[in-house]
Amino acid sequence: MKRFLLLFLLLTGLAAAAPSDLETAHQMSDAVFRGWTYGSYSSAKKQLDCSTFISAVMDTLLSRRGIHYTAEMRRDVLINHPDFGRNLIKEGPDPADPRYAGMVHMMEKYGVGIRIRDLSQVQPGDFIQYWVRRNNGTWFGHASLIESLSRDAADGRYKARIYGSHKSMNGIAVSNFELMLEGKDRYVYIGRLQDKGN
Repeated sequence: MKRFLLLFLLLTGLAAAAPSDLETAHQMSDAVFRGWTYGSYSSAKKQLDCSTFISAVMDTLLSRRGIHYTAEMRRDVLINHPDFGRNLIKEGPDPADPRYAGMVHMMEKYGVGIRIRDLSQVQPGDFIQYWVRRNNGTWFGHASLIESLSRDAADGRYKARIYGSHKSMNGIAVSNFELMLEGKDRYVYIGRLQDKGN
């Protein structure tokens, strides 16, 4: 009887556990942002871009950890800094300026998460901010979460499917592409929120 009671308590405790960061993002898409499309943030039009979705997810996850999501944190996640003085599309991000890492910079700055530098340690639910140079020399950036990770059999490079608000899919979804996490034409920043007390 004691063994059964212990097993029951263990199983019900696991069932009652809070959803993972990735599960929370999926739940928010299904509930809070159901039917929303990609675009500049507008609650009236039910539109949001990649960083606005990540900011909403971050707010929820930090609140769950007992951390107040401040306006300064939000500005870091949105990479909304008027003093950049740089044409991002033409020049790309400044690798010497940590603020271009978006939510990863925010996690480190406020001690709520860590940067993952070893790609073999990346997990589903980690946050990613990346910048990629197109063939024509212009740059674009994107923010999302890691949905799944794999390694290319031919060259051993890591690649990921990502979850977030994508222009290519006109809304919140798992990417229909696999993002290469390594290469000379990109800057990739990956971070993981830590539980309170870690």
